Amino acid sequence: MRLLYRKQSAIEASSLGGAWRAFFPWTCNPRRVFVGVVFIALHLLLDRATVVSHMSVGTDVWYPPAGLALALLMGLGVSYAPLIFVSGFLTSAINYLLPVLGGNIWYVNGVIAVWYGGVAIVLRRYFQVDGAFRSLQEVSRYIFVVLGSTLGLAFCGALSFLWSKQIRVNSYGSSVLNWWVGDSVALFCLTPFLLVHVMPWLRVQTTHSSSAIVRSPKPETDPWPRSPNPRVLFELFAQSAGILASLYIALGSRFSREYQLFYIFFLPVIWIAVRKGVRGATAATLLLNVGAILMLNSFPQEPNRLISLQVLMLVVSVTGLCLGTLITERNQADQELRESEGRRQALISTIDEVVFEFDVNGTYKNIWTADESLLARPKAELLGRRAAEFMAPEVIDPILRIFKRVLKTGLGESIEYSLSLPARKWFLARVTPIPSADGKPSAICMTARDITARKLAEEQLRTTSEAAEAASRAKSQFLANISHEIRTPMNGILGMTDLVLDTPVTPEQREYLEMVKVSGDSLMELLNAILDLSKIEAGKLDLEPIEFLLPLRLAETLKMMQFRARQKGLELSWHSATDVPELLIGDPMRLRQILVNLVGNAIKFTEHGEIVLDVQAQKISPESVELHFRVQDSGIGIADDKQAMIFEAFTQADSSTTRKYGGTGLGLAITSRLVDLMGGRIWVESVPGRGSTFHFTATFGLPRGDTAVVTSWQHSGGAL
Repeated sequence: MRLLYRKQSAIEASSLGGAWRAFFPWTCNPRRVFVGVVFIALHLLLDRATVVSHMSVGTDVWYPPAGLALALLMGLGVSYAPLIFVSGFLTSAINYLLPVLGGNIWYVNGVIAVWYGGVAIVLRRYFQVDGAFRSLQEVSRYIFVVLGSTLGLAFCGALSFLWSKQIRVNSYGSSVLNWWVGDSVALFCLTPFLLVHVMPWLRVQTTHSSSAIVRSPKPETDPWPRSPNPRVLFELFAQSAGILASLYIALGSRFSREYQLFYIFFLPVIWIAVRKGVRGATAATLLLNVGAILMLNSFPQEPNRLISLQVLMLVVSVTGLCLGTLITERNQADQELRESEGRRQALISTIDEVVFEFDVNGTYKNIWTADESLLARPKAELLGRRAAEFMAPEVIDPILRIFKRVLKTGLGESIEYSLSLPARKWFLARVTPIPSADGKPSAICMTARDITARKLAEEQLRTTSEAAEAASRAKSQFLANISHEIRTPMNGILGMTDLVLDTPVTPEQREYLEMVKVSGDSLMELLNAILDLSKIEAGKLDLEPIEFLLPLRLAETLKMMQFRARQKGLELSWHSATDVPELLIGDPMRLRQILVNLVGNAIKFTEHGEIVLDVQAQKISPESVELHFRVQDSGIGIADDKQAMIFEAFTQADSSTTRKYGGTGLGLAITSRLVDLMGGRIWVESVPGRGSTFHFTATFGLPRGDTAVVTSWQHSGGAL
């Protein structure tokens, strides 16, 4: 808004032709012409009233036309400066009978018009004083410019008295002082009143737009209700009566003849300024000055008292303007603070968090929440007291330690804590520092989110998981027990079957017994697999690290599988890299079990072609070696979407393979878990119809003091 006035002032002051055209009938605004006519009439009447008062009182307590002129220029623009000259010219000719062709009338009115026009430009353009008096800084600028410029005008204007020989040279100083104080009182009394109360409305009427209205103080900061209630009316009546009483006591009572009681004028002005702000202060000072003139006409004063009264009225006017502006500024700041607090509360009510402000000692400075049931105590009881008074040490001590770290590092942290409110609730707190004016953290902001539902869900999930693990352990224990119980009689059955087969039996009986033997062996294989899986899931299967020769164990294992491969017409071969050590530390029995499962599956699902076992050293250190085993076949292969599930217990890639090839689906599950125990991993690469390659890694120790030994068998490899 100030920029708007600054641009408007620059445009109006830059072109005298634009200001001149504003008053010509073919370009003028009729309302502005009306304002000009009214201004001239008021200027004549106020000046005439001053002349009459001067003749009655003996001096000019104040000069209202000066305040009227500056208010017009600041409120409506410096384009009205020619009107100041015209009204002054007519006033000088009519009220003072100065000759219209004399140089004195042109000089004094020209100086006044140019001077006040310059003051208006300086205030509006350079000091950004638009007349709303919103801040004490703005009022200070106004006082500084007005006092200085009025003093300069008084020196220049009083020269016209010397020119016209109305005063002597030795009276020039007193004339300057009288001019300066009289104009200053008007500029601090009448001008602020017009700028605050009249000019905003008048500007709308002359511009046909509300966009140029000076932003006046909010109704909340200067309460002048449109429909006043009886209490407000009574206060207004009491304030008016206070002004009248102070005027009578200071000027009309018998005490006024013995004492100078002019200082009593401060009392109603201060009262009204405190209650009503700048709007009330400007109205009060105007009423006080007008009342003083009227009282002086009824109760004349001595010349020395008049001088004191004149100076005091200037001080009272300045004091009222400053105090009213200060109160308005404070009220407006309070209103903005209340609005900001309201917006903050509205914002906080939309989130499900409690916001705390603590000092460095953990004392509650402020709390924002839409639900006080989340607080340890009501908000009113917490403010100003330390959090340690309401929280247990095991809760507050970690929080206070975080406070210290946050203040030291300037970095935010999070913590979970619980309170009994009276039900137990859990909160997730985020702690961040609040920097002070010097940039150093001086307070703590902590937001607390209720996470009770999440903690209860986690507790329920943990309970469910523990129950599932317990059920799994019970299942594994049951399978292990039942496997032991079944394996004992099965060993008896198989043993007795072997004994019977060693005796003379008929061919038909031998066929039946061999079927029993095969079925029993299959059942024992299943029981052993279930027992191993149960031990692994129960965490009771431990590896037995011993020294063993890798080539010997591989040869024994693969020779055992050779017979099954030859039965299907398959070739089983192996080879090893040259850097694979011969002597290892590990569990050879479990390595053999892994290889039997993988090679056995390769034989089972391969109808023709070959099966190849490859061993390579992947990582070697002085203490250990990681070997990479690869079992490649040319069998039926595995689809991509089935490759992950084959390592799960009781699962095969396709149900049709169970019917065709048999099996329980436990072999790869046990193999996967054994590989995990050996510190490795297992995976498969396969193309349906073209075969599969199973990879697994395992870590083995190396004998201390010995280096990795590479023997000739690793170089040759070959078929078994």
